[in-house]
Amino acid sequence: MPVDFAGAAVGTAFSELFTLVKDVVKTIAEFRGQLEKIESTLRTIQPIINDIDEYNKRLDHPKEMGPIKNLLDEGKGLVEKCLRIHPLNLCKKCTHSKKLTQFDEAVRGEFQIYMPLLATRNTVAILVQMEEMRGELKLICSGQANGGALQSRLGALGNLAAPEAPDLIVGLEVEESLRILKERLLEEGVTVIVVTAPGGCGKTTLLKTLCHDADIEGKFKDNIMFVPVSKKLNLIDIVQRMIQHNGFAVPVIETEDGAVHYLHQLLYKVGQNPVLLVLDDVWTESQSFLEKFVFRKIKDYKIVVTSRYKFPAFPLVHRLNPLTHGEALELFRRSVTVDDRSMVVPDDELVDQIVKRCKGLPLALTVIAKSLRGKDRSFWQRKLLDWSEGHSLLDSDSDILDCLRKSLEDLDGDPSIKKRFMDLGSFPEDQMIPATALIDMWVELYELDFSSVRAITDLHELVYRNLADHVVTRRDSSDDSESYSGHYAMQHDLLRELAIIECNRGKVEKRERLILDLIGNNVPNWWSKQKQQSFGARLVSISTDGPFSTPWPNLELPEAEALVLNFHNMMQTKTYALPEFIETADKLKVLIVTNYSFFPVELRNFHVIGSNLRRIRLERVRAPFLSMGNLRLHNLQKLSFSMCGISQASTSDDAKLSDAMPNLLELDIDYCNDLVSLPDDICQIKPLIKLSITNCHNFSALPEEIGQWESLDMVTLNSCTNLLQLPESIVSLRKLTLLDMSDCLNLSNLPDQIGQVVNLKKMNMRGCPRLSMLPPSIVNLSKLRKVVCHKEKADMWGPLKNSLNRLQVITS
Repeated sequence: MPVDFAGAAVGTAFSELFTLVKDVVKTIAEFRGQLEKIESTLRTIQPIINDIDEYNKRLDHPKEMGPIKNLLDEGKGLVEKCLRIHPLNLCKKCTHSKKLTQFDEAVRGEFQIYMPLLATRNTVAILVQMEEMRGELKLICSGQANGGALQSRLGALGNLAAPEAPDLIVGLEVEESLRILKERLLEEGVTVIVVTAPGGCGKTTLLKTLCHDADIEGKFKDNIMFVPVSKKLNLIDIVQRMIQHNGFAVPVIETEDGAVHYLHQLLYKVGQNPVLLVLDDVWTESQSFLEKFVFRKIKDYKIVVTSRYKFPAFPLVHRLNPLTHGEALELFRRSVTVDDRSMVVPDDELVDQIVKRCKGLPLALTVIAKSLRGKDRSFWQRKLLDWSEGHSLLDSDSDILDCLRKSLEDLDGDPSIKKRFMDLGSFPEDQMIPATALIDMWVELYELDFSSVRAITDLHELVYRNLADHVVTRRDSSDDSESYSGHYAMQHDLLRELAIIECNRGKVEKRERLILDLIGNNVPNWWSKQKQQSFGARLVSISTDGPFSTPWPNLELPEAEALVLNFHNMMQTKTYALPEFIETADKLKVLIVTNYSFFPVELRNFHVIGSNLRRIRLERVRAPFLSMGNLRLHNLQKLSFSMCGISQASTSDDAKLSDAMPNLLELDIDYCNDLVSLPDDICQIKPLIKLSITNCHNFSALPEEIGQWESLDMVTLNSCTNLLQLPESIVSLRKLTLLDMSDCLNLSNLPDQIGQVVNLKKMNMRGCPRLSMLPPSIVNLSKLRKVVCHKEKADMWGPLKNSLNRLQVITS
C-alpha cells in the first residue's frame, strides 16, 4: 500500500510556496499587489504551521495536514502561472488576479478556523501524553487495612515528597544560590535558613532543584519533607500531614500545643537520620508559627523557609536576586521556544526591550514569553507599546500583577477563557482544585454539555496559556475517559491574586463574582454595618478559617447560580451550618462545599437547600446522605461525595431518596469508608446513568434491585475491597456500556447470565485476584470491545477470541 506523505510534506510545501512568492513578487509587477498580500499572510502563519506540522509528526497524525497541503500546492500552481501570462493579455491578467485574491482569502479562512482547532487538539493530546508518562505519585499509607488503596486519595494532602525538579534553571545567580544553600545544609550547626526574594523570583523552583541535588538526597535520603504553607498557615494540619508522610497513624490534634508535642515526638522518631524540612511560601504574619518548628537539640535537623519577607528572629538569610539582563534574555529565549526548537522571533532590539520590562523576574519572563510565542512582530510591538503607556515592572508584587494582567488580556478575543481563569480565584490559595469541581461549576454556569468534554478542554486551555497547572495525583484503573478523579488544577499565588483583582473590579453589588475571605471574625465593612444587601453575582465564594465564629452574612443573592464554600477548620469537632441565605437563592444550581483540614467536619442545616440545585459536591464533611430523603431536590442531576461520612441513619422510615431526587443522573461516592451498602429504594431513581463507588473499602454489596436502573450506562466500583459479588439482577442493565470492577480484591465471580448485558463495551477487572473463571454466557457479549486485566488473567479470555473476534485484551 502506498504511504501517505501529506502530513510529513506540508512543511516542504509551505517552504516551496513561500520561497516562490518572495521571488516572483520581485520580478512580476503585474501581480505584485496580490502577491505581496499572499507573502504577508504566509509570513504571519509560518511559525504556527511549522509547530502544528511538528506536533502532527510527534503524534503520528500525518493526514491531519492533508487539506492544508492541498491548498498550498494549489497556490504554488497559481504563482507559477504568473510567470507564463503575457503582460498584454489583459483578460487572463484580470482572471488570474481574482484567483490570487481568492487564494489569499482561502488561506486566511483556513488558518482562522481549521488551524487553531488543530493546534488546540494537538496541544491537548501532547499534554495527555505527558501526564500519562508521569505515572502515579508514590503515596504513603498510615497502617490501615488495605492501606495502599485506602490512603492514595489522602496522599494528595499527606504526601510531602519534594516536587519534581524543573527541567530548566538559568543564571549564575541560581547556580551560586544552589551552591551556597547546599554548603550550609551539609555543614553542622545550621538550623534554619530563610530564602527571601520578591514574588516571582523563583524561590520555589530553587528549592525543588536543591531537594533533588545528589549530595542533598544522599545526606537526607527519605527524610526530606516539602510543605507548601501559603498565607493561612495551619500548624495542626501541617503536623498531621508530616505524621502521615512518615507512615504513622494520624492522631486527632485539637490544639497548637498538642501539635507541637506530636511534632517533637515525630522528629525524635525519624531524627536518627538527618531531616530536611522545607516550608515554602511563608508569609510575614507566620513568624511565630515558624518558631514552633525549631528543635535545636535534634542533630542534623534542618529547616529551609522560602518567603517574600525577612524574619528578624532568623538571621541566616539568603536573598535570591532577580536575574541579570543576560540571564533574563537566556530564560526568555528558551521559554519562547517549543521543545528546544528555535522559533522565528523579532529582532534582538525588540526582544531586549521586552526582557527589560520583566526586571529579571523568572515568573514574568516565562509568562510573557509564552504569551508572545508564535506571534508576529507587530503583535510584539503592540504589546511593548501597551506596557509603555504608564505600566512598568518594578520591584513590587503589584507591578508583577500588572504585567500578568497584560498577559491575561492576550486571549485571542476569547472572553470565555478569561472567565474560567477568574473562576479559579474562588478556591483557596495553594490548594489543588479538583477538576470535577470545576466541571460541575462550568457546566452549569456556562451551559456546557453534560459530558464535561468542553469543561476539561477549557482547563487544558488555561494550562496551555500558563495560567494554571494540571496535576494528576492518581490514575484510576477505570478506562472511562470522562473520569477525572485524581485530576487537579493549581494556580500560582500571584496568578490567583490577579484573578481576584479582576473579579473585584467595579462596585461590589454589581460584580459577577463575589469572593469573601473571612479570616477570624474580620468581616468586610459592608457586613459590619448589619445592612442586608442584594448582590448581582452569579458565582459566590466564601472561605473561612478555624477561628471564624460569626454567623453567616445575611445576603440576598437573586442571581447566584454557583456557591463555593471553603472551610479551613483546625479542630475535628467543628460543626458548620449551611448559610440560611441559600434558601432564598432561587437560581442556585451548583453547591460545592470543601473542608481543607485533615478530618471531616459536621455539616448541618441541609433544609435550606432549594429544589433548583442541579449539582452538589461535598468533600471531607459528615453529611447525612442516607437521610436526604426528607429533602426535595427534584432538579438534582449529579451528587458527589469525597472523603465524607455519609451513612448516618435515616430520620424517617417514609423518607425515600427516590422521592427526594427523582431526576438524579449521576451518583459519585469516593473514599467514603463508612459506606457499607446503598438503600434499596435508591434503585427507584429511574433516570440514573452513572454510578461510581470508588475506594469505599467497607462497601460490601450493591442493592439487589440494581436491575431497576434501566438507564444505567456506567458502573464504576474501583477499589471496593470488601465487595464479594455482583447481584444477579445486574444482568437486566441492557444499556450498560462500562463495568469497572478494578481492584475489588475479594470479588470472586461474575453473575452467571452476565451475557444478557448486551450493550457492554468495556470491562475492567484489573486487580481482581479471586476472579478465576468466566461464566459461559460471556460469549454473548457481542459488543464487548475492551477488557483490562492482569497478565495472569488474560488466559481466561483466550478461548473467546473466536466468538468475540473484535475483543482487545489489555494486560498490565
